[in-house]
Amino acid sequence: MTARPKVAALVAAYNAERTIRDAIDPLLAATDCQVYVVDDCSRIPVGEYLQNADGRITVIRLEKNAGPAAARNAALTEILAAGFDYVAIADADDISAPDRIAKQVAFMEANPKVGACGTWVRNFQDGVPDATYIKRRPGDPRAVRDLMFFNIGVSHASAMIRCEAFRRVGLYSQDYPAAEDYDLLCRIGKAYDVANIEECLLDYRLSPGGQSMARRRRQLYDRLRIQLKYFEAGAWRAWAGVARTLAILLMPAGLFDMLRSNLRARSSGNSID
Repeated sequence: MTARPKVAALVAAYNAERTIRDAIDPLLAATDCQVYVVDDCSRIPVGEYLQNADGRITVIRLEKNAGPAAARNAALTEILAAGFDYVAIADADDISAPDRIAKQVAFMEANPKVGACGTWVRNFQDGVPDATYIKRRPGDPRAVRDLMFFNIGVSHASAMIRCEAFRRVGLYSQDYPAAEDYDLLCRIGKAYDVANIEECLLDYRLSPGGQSMARRRRQLYDRLRIQLKYFEAGAWRAWAGVARTLAILLMPAGLFDMLRSNLRARSSGNSID
């Protein structure tokens, strides 16, 4: 009998027929990985074009578009029931390094107090070489915890999370539709260490137009709500994080984009997002 893989890769897909194969193939390069694709009611059902020759891909089709949190929760219900050890988050338009899964599993096995770990990420935009930069976040859990007062401490698209962490803190909340990943990592960070592998193991595809201003403000609003929900009055970074989010929320869009671009140019990707 073939042993059950340790890892379930969770890929949320919506109208991703152009990119999903590039997202899934590197995950299947890890022999210890089963891929779960949640089709969030795409115009072309994923099952119609995604080949599944060796049976390592499970497609879950939602009849109505539910959004990222509900879509991922639909897969997590099956993943947790199946008894996997880890969940590797992946987006349908990103590209993992072929050894991403193996390196994250080795890290998690060597660090049992870590509930979630991410990696450095290379952000890129198709056809725009100047848009490429590496997003570096600290590896040490103490530094990640400090960063979490300001924003998410790992790239969610690169995260590997223990299944026991989901069982302990719960699944994605639908109360924060633009920052459900930040809320989840805050909850995990209350019960476990959160860390990063200081190596670029994911290529993250930027959308051509970036985020709309309405989406950006919703994300900042949800971030502020989460910061207040987990507020630690005795930590100066909690106060600084709230003040920073408020300042960005009130900042004119043009000024924010200019500051972010200048900071990226100077720091190779340590942006103020």
